[in-house]
This record gives sequence, structure tokens and C-alpha cells, in this order.
Amino acid sequence: MVSMLDRDRSGTMGFNEFKELWSVLNGWRQHFISFDSDRSGTVDPQELQKALTTMGFRLNPQTVNSIAKRYSTSGKITFDDYIACCVKLRALTDSFRRRDTGQQGMVNFSYDDFIQCVMTI
Repeated sequence: MVSMLDRDRSGTMGFNEFKELWSVLNGWRQHFISFDSDRSGTVDPQELQKALTTMGFRLNPQTVNSIAKRYSTSGKITFDDYIACCVKLRALTDSFRRRDTGQQGMVNFSYDDFIQCVMTI
């Protein structure tokens, strides 16, 4: 979670960054609760698809299925895993957007740049 808001890659988080993290986590908690329609404490892949879409992630069903498989146990995603998923998606999306200067939804990575990108997340 620190890496998500560690803009200068110092490995630490200042007070304002912590406040932002706290706010983001509370938002994700409320979001999780709103999509846990059966109040089981988990979301299924269909609920995950809806949740991600409302957060602005435009992902095809195959991608959401891959995410669900990565973060679920027996087809259900717990709150902790949902948060881990959101952290990873936000960090990856932020890194992608920094490189997508033309906002075309496409970027070119050198191998080293790609490795640096994913290893800092």
C-alpha cells in the first residue's frame, strides 16, 4: 500500500500521503460493502466486474476473470483480497497512465522499463 502513494519512491509515506491512503481505503471499504449483495463478506466475480466498472476500470471479461482467479478462494473474494486487488490495480493503472501521455490506452515499454514498473508496485 505504501508503494501506491510513494510518489518519490522513498519507501516511506508522509502524513498527507497517509491521510490519502486512509481516505482511499475507507472508500474501497464502502464500495466493497455496496457490492457484497448477499452480505456474505465476499464478492463473486460478477460483483467484482460491477465494482471495477463503477470505479472506472474498463476491463474485458477475460481480464476480470483472471483477476478474480488471482484474488479469490473458491470463487469468492474476501475484503482483504479485494483491497489487495484494488491496490494493485490502482498502482498498475497509475504507472500505465504516466506512460500513456497521449491518453490513447496504449504504451510502449522497453523490457527494463516494464520490469522497473512492475517491481516497484
